[in-house]
Formats: sequence, C-alpha cells, structure tokens
Amino acid sequence: MAEVSELDAIERSGAQASVAPGAGASVPHPNLKDIAERYISEGVVSGRLRPGAKVDQDEIAAILGISRLPVREALIELAQKGFVVSIPRRGSYVASLEAVDIEDHYEVLALAFSLVSRRAAKNISAERLGELTTIHATIAATEDPGDITFLNRDFYLVINSEGTSRRMLSVLGFLGGALPAWLYLTTPSYFEIEETYRAQMLEALANNDEDAAALVTVEHLRACGRSTIETLTERGYFDATPHEPAEEPAVTS
Repeated sequence: MAEVSELDAIERSGAQASVAPGAGASVPHPNLKDIAERYISEGVVSGRLRPGAKVDQDEIAAILGISRLPVREALIELAQKGFVVSIPRRGSYVASLEAVDIEDHYEVLALAFSLVSRRAAKNISAERLGELTTIHATIAATEDPGDITFLNRDFYLVINSEGTSRRMLSVLGFLGGALPAWLYLTTPSYFEIEETYRAQMLEALANNDEDAAALVTVEHLRACGRSTIETLTERGYFDATPHEPAEEPAVTS
C-alpha cells in the first residue's frame, strides 16, 4: 500500500491536528498560531531544528508569511508541551526530545483513551456500530492513502462521540496535540497498525466488551509509540548531540 508523503501528511494533519491515533477529537479550523506551532514542532522532530538551536521568530514569520505574534504564541504553547525552552531576554531554544518522552506520551494517551473506549463499548448504539462497520469496509476498498487516513480518523470520531464528555474532549485534544500528528502518520507501519487494531476495536465494540476495548486501545497506542520511536531512530534524530542554550547572565549591581 502506498505511503502518505510527509508533506501531504503535514497538510492533512492540520485538519486533524490533535486527533491522536486510536481516538478522534473534534478539531477547529487551524489559526495562524496553530500553523506556526505545527511548523516549529515538525522542525523539531524532523531534525530541521536541532536540539539546543535557537528558534528564530523573524525567520519563521517570514517563511510562513505571518506576523511575529502568532509565532510568539506558538512558542509559549510549545514551551508548555516541552518542545522548546524559553529563556527571558534571550529567546526560545529547541529542547531535546528523547525516546522515553515519546514512550511516555503514548502511555498517557493510552490511559486516557482506554477510558473512552471502555465507555463507548458500554454505550454504543446499533446505529453507531453500523457506521463503524461501514467505515471499516470502505477503508478496505480504498486505495488512496490520504483518504484512508481521513476515514480512519472518522472511525475514531464515532467512538469518541459515544465515549466522551466535553471536558474529556478538551483534555484529549491537548494530549493528542503534544506530539505532531504527521509524525506517526508517516511511519512505515502506520497502515498495518491501524488496520490491525481497527478490526479488533470493532469486534470489541460489537460485543459490548469494555475490557477488550480498553485493552485494544492500550496495545494500539503502545504500537503507535514504538513505530514513532523506530522511525525517529532511523532518521538519526536521537543521534544528535544536544548543546544546551547559554545560561542567562547573572544580574550584577
């Protein structure tokens, strides 16, 4: 099966920004801050922005054709997510992302989304189950990788509608956005992983098996994490030698 190109995935991930593999979430249309955040975070994980490098706000604003304000807002949010380190009066620097960070990211997602899957298995209606069955069958008959990615997202959006509250969606949206969506979407194992666990999830939901649905979600997201770490390792990301940004000079009287 054809793979999603990195560029195509970056564009498509804008439409599903914080939709984590294994569960969907309602996503607003990306604003300028979101575009800047996606560009910077993509640069971090792809190696274009190396660990310890200073993030040039003016350069990024010029590349994206926007003002510095949304870039600054993006850096504030990325600092909260651990992608960059901000030093007063000196600027923002790329943080070092380690394999354990990615592993922990998917472990936290697995815990949160397993609650959603458990609740969906308990509450899902025959109509919603029919929608999932139709989506799953449509994916099997689809060859375009981009369409498969969108249909897969729709599959989990249905599950979310059955298993979450407004508050939970807000939390899941933030968690899912803590790592760029395109990164997992472009791993070589993406389609195989999604096909495997989508079928298992459909079976668990059809049987109203809450424990099985939760277990499938945990195993699914762990597989996503392993695939992501393997891809970054192959790209040499973890081989980079980080250099810490210079410390802020002490203030003397």
